[in-house]
Formats: sequence, C-alpha cells, structure tokens
Amino acid sequence: MTLWVLLVALSAQAKYIPDPIVRYTIDARLDPASKTVAGHEIIVWRNHTTDVIPSLQFHLYLNAFKNSYTTFMRESHGRHRESRFRGRPNEWGYEQISSLKVEGQDLTASMRFIQPDDGNPYDQTVLEIPLPKPIPAGGSIAIEIAWISKLPRVFARTGFQDNFFLVGQWFPKPGVYEAKGERHRAQGGWNCHQFHVNTEFYADYGTWDVTLTVPSDFEIAATGRLRHEHSQPDGATAYNYYQEDVHEFAWTAQPRSQVLKIERRFKADEQVTPAEIEEWARKTGTPPDEVKLQDVAVTLFLQREHRGQIERHFRAAFEGIKWFGLMYGKYPYDVLTVVDPPYGGMGAGGMEYPTFITAGTSYWPGAHKLSPEGVIVHEFGHQFWYGLVGNNEFEEAWLDEGFNSYSTGKVLERAYGPNYQYETVFGVPVPAQPWLDLPIPRYPWKGIGNIPLGQYWEWVPLEEKYGRAKIYAEDAPDDAMERYAWLDLNSNSYRVQAYAKPELTLRTLEALLGDAWPKVIRTYQQRWRFKHPDAIDFMDTVREVSGQDMKWFFDQTVYGTGMLNYSVSFTTGEAPAERGFFDDASGKPQLAPKGRPRDAIESEVLVRRLGEMQFPVTVLVRFEDGSEVREHWDGQYRWAKFKYTGRPKIVSAQVDPDFQWKLEVHRADDSYQAQAVHLAADKWYLRWVVWIENVLMAFSFFS
Repeated sequence: MTLWVLLVALSAQAKYIPDPIVRYTIDARLDPASKTVAGHEIIVWRNHTTDVIPSLQFHLYLNAFKNSYTTFMRESHGRHRESRFRGRPNEWGYEQISSLKVEGQDLTASMRFIQPDDGNPYDQTVLEIPLPKPIPAGGSIAIEIAWISKLPRVFARTGFQDNFFLVGQWFPKPGVYEAKGERHRAQGGWNCHQFHVNTEFYADYGTWDVTLTVPSDFEIAATGRLRHEHSQPDGATAYNYYQEDVHEFAWTAQPRSQVLKIERRFKADEQVTPAEIEEWARKTGTPPDEVKLQDVAVTLFLQREHRGQIERHFRAAFEGIKWFGLMYGKYPYDVLTVVDPPYGGMGAGGMEYPTFITAGTSYWPGAHKLSPEGVIVHEFGHQFWYGLVGNNEFEEAWLDEGFNSYSTGKVLERAYGPNYQYETVFGVPVPAQPWLDLPIPRYPWKGIGNIPLGQYWEWVPLEEKYGRAKIYAEDAPDDAMERYAWLDLNSNSYRVQAYAKPELTLRTLEALLGDAWPKVIRTYQQRWRFKHPDAIDFMDTVREVSGQDMKWFFDQTVYGTGMLNYSVSFTTGEAPAERGFFDDASGKPQLAPKGRPRDAIESEVLVRRLGEMQFPVTVLVRFEDGSEVREHWDGQYRWAKFKYTGRPKIVSAQVDPDFQWKLEVHRADDSYQAQAVHLAADKWYLRWVVWIENVLMAFSFFS
C-alpha cells in the first residue's frame, strides 16, 4: 500500500508548481465524542537544495495546547484576542505520534522535541528526527506517520466547541528547509519555529490528497475540491478532497441539523465590467486579457440561525475575489469555502487557510456595519498575502498581515464605502456611537415616535485606516516592523507592527510613488506567487519597478521605531520702522525720518521636525492676495525657515498639503492660520447644547 501511494504521489503534477517540494496523502477519522482525529499520512518530501540534510524537523502545533507550561500558553496566559481558555480536563489538546517511518525504517524511538526559540523544555511543538542516512542534494524521501490529534476547545482558531469542529494545524507537518540565499539567509538550514501566541505559520507548497471520515449526519467542508464520497458500514462517510499548489489544509465538520451548506458561482463575466478590466489594465500596465478573472465555485458553510445573512456573505466573498483579482492578478484556484462558526466565532472566527476561510457574525448584525463583510474580505485577502505570496509569518508578520490590512481597506472602500458603528443592547444593534468617540455632532436630529432623540441615534461612519492610525500613534515606538513576532513587547505592539504600522506605511508609500504604485505591488504579487519572499525582495521590487531608491523610507519605517511628526507656524506683518542712516540716490547717508516704515512686508514660516522620522517636506504657503507658493525641504535637521519680503501677508501655511504621510501623528499642528477660525468651536458649542436639550426633553417625556 505504501509503495502504491508513493507512486501515485510522484505521478501527480501540480498546475502551477510542476515539481513541488512536498506531497501529502492523508487518511483521517473524526471521533466527535472523544474530540479526536486519528490519522495516517504519507509525505513525499524533496530536498530542493544542494545541501546534504542529516535530519528532519516537524511542526506539531496542537501540542501548544497540551498543558499550561507550553510556550504558547505561557505567552498567552490562556487568552487569545477576545477568547479565553478555561482549561477544563477535556479541553486540552495534543498531537501524539505512534509510528514514524522514513523509507520504511521505523524511527519512532529516535524522535525528540527541540525548542529552537526559547529553550522551554515543556514545549513540544517542534519535533526533530535524526536520519540514519542523510538526504542527498535533489533527493526525495517517503515519510509515513500514524498519529492521533486530541483537539482542544477552540479559543485560538482550531479545535471544537460542542459538536462544531474547526480542524486546523492538526497533523505533523515538515518545517521549511531553506537553502543558502533563500530569503537572504547566510547558510542553509531548517526554519521550524515553536508555536507562539503572536505567530502564525510557514510551510512549503505542495499537493494534498486527503480522505476525511466523519459521521454521516455531519456536514463537512475543507480545503480544495471534493472529488468523491463513500458511505461506510459503521454509519460514517469518507470524503476525499484534493488540492494542488497550496501550503496548508484545514477542514470543518458539524451536525447537518445545525448548518446549511450552499454553493454559488462567482461568474467573472457577470461580476466584472469591461470598464473595470480596462481601468486596472491601465493602472498596472498589464494586458487586458491578463487582468481578466476566472469563475470560482464558492461554498458557504453557514449556521442555520444566520440564514438571513446568506446574501451578505456571498457578496463579501465575491467582492474579495473581484477586487483582489483586479489589483493583484486572478485568484488561481477554482474553489473557495467560507465558514461561519457558531457563537459569533468564539475563537474559531477570522482565520485563513488556502481556499478555506472562517468568518464570524452575530444573530443580528447592523445593516450598515461591515460585519461580517470586513472579516470575510480580510480573510479572503489572505489567499493572496500568505496564501499565494508565502512569506514567513513567524519572522516577518507585517508582510502578511500588513499587506492584507492595506489591501482589505482598499477593497472595502471601493466596494462598500465607510464602515458604521453601532452599540449592542442584549445582542441587538443600536445605531449609535459612544459620544466620546464622535467627530463634530451632525444634524439632522432624529426621534422615535414622540420621543426626541439626537446625535446618539445616528449612524456614524468610521474609516478603518483612522482606527489603525490611533493605535499606531499609541504603541509604534515599542518595536520595529522587521522583527520576529514573538519578540515584540506585548500583544499591543504586535498588533501595531504587524497590522497598523505596515498598513499606514503602505498607504504612505502609495502616495509617494503615485501612478507607479499599482504596477509595483502587482509585480511583487505576481513575481513571488508560490514562493517565499522576504522584506528585501519587496524593497528590490519597489526600486526596480518605480525607478526610485526608497532606502531612506524603508530604513525608517521597516527597520526604525521613530514617529513622523512635523509642525508649522509663521509670523507676518509690517517691517520694522526705519531708524538711522540710509543711502540716498547719490550714495550719501541720510538720516531717516523718525518712525517711517519701509514699504516691504516681512514674513517668516517655521517648520519643525518633532519626531524621529526624516521625510522630505512640502509646505504650502498662502498669501492675502490669493497667491501661494510650495516650499520644499529635505526634513533632515530639526527645523527650517522660509522668509518672504515684499509679498502680501501670509494667511495660512500647511505641511504635507497633499496628505501623503499616512504615518503622520498629531496632525493638529500640520497647519497654521493667521486668524483663528471659530466655526468649528461654534458648531461644537451650539450642537452640544442642542444635544443636551434633546436628552433632557427625552427624559422629560417619561416624567
């Protein structure tokens, strides 16, 4: 049987990667009662380097949930984002290998756990197997493993909740062996990190032939396309899924009585107009035929109580396929599965795997709030940033989350417009925003029946990028973007360095590069599909495609921890009165009449660099007669002055007038005016007075 499977695996040819590094054949069975998956896998692994490799390294991610002393549990303290692990006896998880053979030789006894990141002896998420015979350059080996996975209660995006199962990172998986020069490493070696609370994953692309056996009354969905299913004598059904050119495989199962499984087709010719194809062909410098997208079979795995949100889920998935495809190149797979976990996600929502994503919603989402749309578009975006461009999420999280956050914002803005904020009362969305977070209050005032209510009951738009800017300004100096994720100061710093700062950095880079940007980022996406780039590869692409050396920019944003902050002010008025002797037309000194002013007006603009980042500065100066001038400064020193003589008085000055710097903090001092503008303060005062009156009137209604 092993030889037959090996021959089948070797004969398979992938669509985009003719000779993948790894090929999996997996057979696994779910036991819902014990919350376990019993599995058997044959892995054909190829040494693509010129190195002779003496050992293998594997990830056993589920061992992160084995006990309270693992590195993941120590770092997380049993919390992951909004979820908490209670640690009841049946809720822990692990991966236990019962047999491991290489080329038919049993090496189970020689397995040992290693801790390459922190030396924690209780962490068993990385396994090493010394080989009796090294793998030669270009050689291949067959690895056969039998194991059992005890699934944890889901709180970190894998495991079970009641009879819902999200099965991710569930099997022994080889690390990535990198050759000298790959991702600019100095020498070849295994890249196989422990599982940390603030790290995700890194693996080789390959082909997957996976048979999953679950009870016949369960619904199932998985990475790839379902090829066939067979009923078993014991009341179970075996489902066979196959997928090429991906680096991960995940699946979900739940009783049919609780979920709906609906399939629709994204039809490219219906979803994308010729004008949109022409637009992105022009922006990216790509032939229109290469901009065209392909059809995709989209499966929605939806909780039955959310059936009213079917259209919202499908629209979000379709918008993702469309806009990511137009910007970066078509989604190359012909399937996509969107999973709606129960209980609003409960630790299972908001996760990405190739061709398979999880979303998350509530029973009653706000009609104008981009939820679940935001999470669906974001997780689909990971098909491009992590899925197709396979960066190392352990070491360079910003190349994944940052690029995807930037891209998600662009897609949501194009497809939906601004998000809206709600409060929830017993799970019911109330169209409101906490008043402390509001911009200047707006009219019209509204009411419910005879009860007059004001601003608090209106929908308030919120641009995602501004939320990013807020957390960036608070925590950016703690770490650099280019840093191993588990070494960040804390989860807030990780959130800034992986999500907020890179999104704002890319928006700033987009503004600086202008029309060259769409071609830059599409070239990077296309060039590095099905490969493992690093930050240097991206920077090289920027320089090559744009023709600009942006080293000064990347040194500060990617490797630095400084903040971008400039201010401007000015003085303007009559020149000092003439006093003393001035030469007349004949060159003779003449005593000036006392107090006579000169004709020229003297003005001075002061620009100061308050932060550590040094950016080229543009200053827009406007004068009383309506004329204006743009001044340019390299921004290197702490300040610069611009002086004007003989021009009208200055009425305003502004740094970064085109708002290119999305990284700028404290924008209140980016502009300065000769006369204070009281309109905003007047609006605040008048509208808050009316707001208070509305509140008092509302209370008086009940008196």
